[in-house]
Amino acid sequence: MRVVEYGSEGFKEEWLDLVNEDPIHPSISVDKRIFGSRTVLVMVDEQDIPQAILCVKMGDRLPQSMRFVMGDQKSDDLPHQPKYAILYSVFRLKQTTVKGAGALIIKLVKEYYRTKSIKRFYTLSPIPDLTQRFKSIPTKADITRHLLSGDGPVSKFHMGNGAQIHAIHFNADTSSQRIYESWGIMVNYDYSDYI
Repeated sequence: MRVVEYGSEGFKEEWLDLVNEDPIHPSISVDKRIFGSRTVLVMVDEQDIPQAILCVKMGDRLPQSMRFVMGDQKSDDLPHQPKYAILYSVFRLKQTTVKGAGALIIKLVKEYYRTKSIKRFYTLSPIPDLTQRFKSIPTKADITRHLLSGDGPVSKFHMGNGAQIHAIHFNADTSSQRIYESWGIMVNYDYSDYI
């Protein structure tokens, strides 16, 4: 298995169509995902068959909202040496034959970016079951307890792969989907190696 970044040698343009399978952020267009400091990486097997996709924003600040993640930047405004790789969407593809494809692509993307001197890896992740668990907007302490319980599918995935809760952000995604699922609350999971 290996990862191939958009714009690099070996990346096939037709792979961008697979981004439409994203169940986490289905409304974000492909064009937005590959603009400015954002990119797409595809994990492929030995036959170059795509297995999973990870969408990343590079930057020198840790994002607290999807507005920041998707904010457009001119290429000359981008940091020369970004501090962070923000993993804002990771998903396995429908045709994948690889068990644990989501966890594996995160591992491979970290290895890939380490060769580019990036050492800090975070997500900005939804909490899709929050409104099912609480009748009103919970406190950060309540949210943390819920995430640590491992009941939620996203928290179970990230913490099962070694990530730690870094920060919880209110009004982080005001899309109708996220308001319905979690009152717009999102979380940064920390995948950095120093923990």
